[in-house]
Amino acid sequence: MHKKSRSALCVLLVSLAATLASAQVYTITDLGPLSPTAVNIWGQVVGNLNGQAFISTRFAGQKGLGTLTGGTFSNAASINDLGAVTGTADGPATIVGQGTKQVCSDLTQPFVWTRENGMRGLGGAILENDAFPCDVPFYGTWINIPGEVVGYDGVYTNNWQFGFSWTNSSGMTFFGDSFSPTFANAISNTGQIVGENSSNAPFSHATSWKNGIATDLGTLGGSDYASSANGVNDLGRIVGWSTTAPISWFFGWCGTATHAVSWAANGGISDLGTLPGDTLSAASNINFFGQIIGSSGNTATCDFGVAPYQVIGRPFIWTRRGGMQDLNALISANSGWVLNSATGITIWGQIVGSGTLNGQSRGFLLTPKFHRAGRRRNP
Repeated sequence: MHKKSRSALCVLLVSLAATLASAQVYTITDLGPLSPTAVNIWGQVVGNLNGQAFISTRFAGQKGLGTLTGGTFSNAASINDLGAVTGTADGPATIVGQGTKQVCSDLTQPFVWTRENGMRGLGGAILENDAFPCDVPFYGTWINIPGEVVGYDGVYTNNWQFGFSWTNSSGMTFFGDSFSPTFANAISNTGQIVGENSSNAPFSHATSWKNGIATDLGTLGGSDYASSANGVNDLGRIVGWSTTAPISWFFGWCGTATHAVSWAANGGISDLGTLPGDTLSAASNINFFGQIIGSSGNTATCDFGVAPYQVIGRPFIWTRRGGMQDLNALISANSGWVLNSATGITIWGQIVGSGTLNGQSRGFLLTPKFHRAGRRRNP
């Protein structure tokens, strides 16, 4: 890129950052009964409907991604800026490990879908001499631009659980302490993986893995607090949640107040608080400019070792200038929409999630009013 082009881009990004930080009003696009999970820079949305992964684009509409040959379901979790999708599906697989291999007629496993090659199952592995390796599920959670997939396996013998990364050249690599809960929830385009590690078991802590080195990101208190990281941007800023009080037993954080938090690239933690009237919050994602999305409420789901902790309530956006704001307050009051969750955000500030439109469950795409949709194109 020429020096003038780089300078122009820098000016544009600074301008966009200021505009995004001050954006208060969104237009809303109805995505139908789809449950969106992620969106990329081109406005391509992935989600799920009736047990199958879907992709939705402005010009081509919605398309089912199908299932693996012989499989019964697929579930989309993430899409990168090249249009590659990852998630979880079931189907046949040959798994190896511990000096042996086994053919599974139906393994729950991560997948990669591309427009050119369709859906490909990534399989799993035999770990810790488990007697029934085909019964261990493996979940895909995120895919970055280079095509690296991260995720985690389900709890199995002796509560063992690991995070994993997958590349086309190296296959599946496992990391983290073996005790549950251990999750790899996201990966940046620079290869930084974030999630939750059980090294402080039974109080798991938010963790960053970079160049093979695990870093405990800490909590809002001491080692007897719990925390988790759910998203990371390419500048190394991380978001997630932490308990606001110590916990004293295995599932303690399920009944303890949690707050959405962010970690700076240097490791400092910030409490993002909650929406008024709420006791719980958790951040789910962050874009390049530091806009953070998540949920705030008074209830949460806590499927220990099965799925990451989630707060149920109202979706929020947090910016340095505006703090935490209810997304319902940033759309037209006469729209008929009630927004329930926010699951993905782009560099342009577009947000996807789920809600109800006149009482019917629907997916949505929020677009800041400054954003000119005509400038988007599909890759």
